[in-house]
Amino acid sequence: MNRLAVLVLAAFALLLPAAVLAAAQQYNDPAMSFTPPADYVPLPVPSHDPANFDDPTVMAAYVRNPGKQNASQITLRMENFQGDVNGYEMTVENTMRNQSGDVFIKKTATQLANGMPAIWQEITIGSGFEQVKVFQYVWADGVRGVQLAVTGRNGAVDEPEAKRVLANVSAVAYPKYRY
Repeated sequence: MNRLAVLVLAAFALLLPAAVLAAAQQYNDPAMSFTPPADYVPLPVPSHDPANFDDPTVMAAYVRNPGKQNASQITLRMENFQGDVNGYEMTVENTMRNQSGDVFIKKTATQLANGMPAIWQEITIGSGFEQVKVFQYVWADGVRGVQLAVTGRNGAVDEPEAKRVLANVSAVAYPKYRY
């Protein structure tokens, strides 16, 4: 009986997307991995094919200090994109500017910890007490454009904290002919 249960569970696991099989505190798919700090709690996000999107899609989300003034949120978004990192960064920037007229974006070419080319963006949206800061890595893996961001009210997250929070990410070119 135990062997049958193990066989059924193993067969079921083959049907689940890679991201679902990972621990709730971690996101994994064929081309990337991200583990947020322990003080970020995962939010429920419907599972989705990691290589096929109709629109930009949130693949994972985590929150720290929900409902408090110093709350911050990590989001992992993906969308279909087959160009390079610079082309995808321009797409992201244009989308942000179209959503709000009060956006300031500072960007720097960089790499993820494992060497994947990326763009680091510091984004300020709004003004005064309603000002929001977004710090994010943006990259393209040959199949999709990816944004890994931490967001909070101005003062809840600064650049050194954002880099610490998002540091545990790695990515490679998507192995499109393996899946």
